Amino acid sequence: MYLFSLGSESPKGAIGHIVPTEKTILAVEKNKVLLPPLWNRTFSWGFDDFSCCLGNYGSDKILMTFENLAAWGRCLCAICPTSTMIVTSGASAVVCVWELSMVKGRPRGLCLRQALYGHSQAVTCLAASVAFSLLVSGSQDATCILWDLDLLSYVARLPPHQEGISAIAISDISGTIVSCAGAHLSLWNVNGQPLASITTAWGPEGAINCCCLMEGPAWDTNYVIITGSHDGIVRIWKTEDVKMSVPRQTAAEETSVQPPSPRGHKWEKNLALSRELDVSLALTGKPSKTSPAVTALAVSRNQTKLLVGDEKGRIFCWSAEG
Repeated sequence: MYLFSLGSESPKGAIGHIVPTEKTILAVEKNKVLLPPLWNRTFSWGFDDFSCCLGNYGSDKILMTFENLAAWGRCLCAICPTSTMIVTSGASAVVCVWELSMVKGRPRGLCLRQALYGHSQAVTCLAASVAFSLLVSGSQDATCILWDLDLLSYVARLPPHQEGISAIAISDISGTIVSCAGAHLSLWNVNGQPLASITTAWGPEGAINCCCLMEGPAWDTNYVIITGSHDGIVRIWKTEDVKMSVPRQTAAEETSVQPPSPRGHKWEKNLALSRELDVSLALTGKPSKTSPAVTALAVSRNQTKLLVGDEKGRIFCWSAEG
């Protein structure tokens, strides 16, 4: 594990978005995201007048301010799936998909493409996968909604969680969805069908702030889910196939059209804690009761390094080998 320095471009607060490129690591503070594919521009929100801004990465220069977003109330989250698509949501509970108009490489305006209705309380997190044409929104109403990113239409709603959604991630490799609600972690396939879930045992201090997935031989041949929590600990979870006993069928069930299980058991996926990464322990050799919260996670392109951002604006890098 080592501390990654961004030099003069270091974020001025809690890390909100990390982008590993082939040559370097880019990062911005909370309430700001980088725009693909060049990652040289930022979209920011959270201002008192409810406006949003487009700026240059690594400087305070504002290229354009968008005041039309104020009509939708306070923005709490935003993502940029493509260079011209921006998705925002927040207190209004409406997911807004915007088109960034460009003229000769310069921004000219932000037009609303579609307003997506479905949540009953504030939307707190968003995630998207262009590869799977999937947009997922998570809300304080304890639900996640799956939307078609191309058609901008409703697809499905995940079953209610135990509390409001705090983090979402989508794998661009498999389309697997991770949803976090407080200290609860759930795994779903690309169609929204449940794969596995677990309630972590650390209480409010272990509430999950961010999550991501790793899928590659350097870590595991199965799903690897990484979560960053309020207590400053990064936890690595793995799925494991567990044999579950099937109750003996009654006479009525045996006469049904459903064939009996040939061996009297079935396989289910369980989530198991594989490892904990404690930044304070790695730096000082001693655990700390006041470790800064983990606020952002990212995985390198070759799936061998994990980047961890905290509320102090620091970024740490962990390798799969260590």
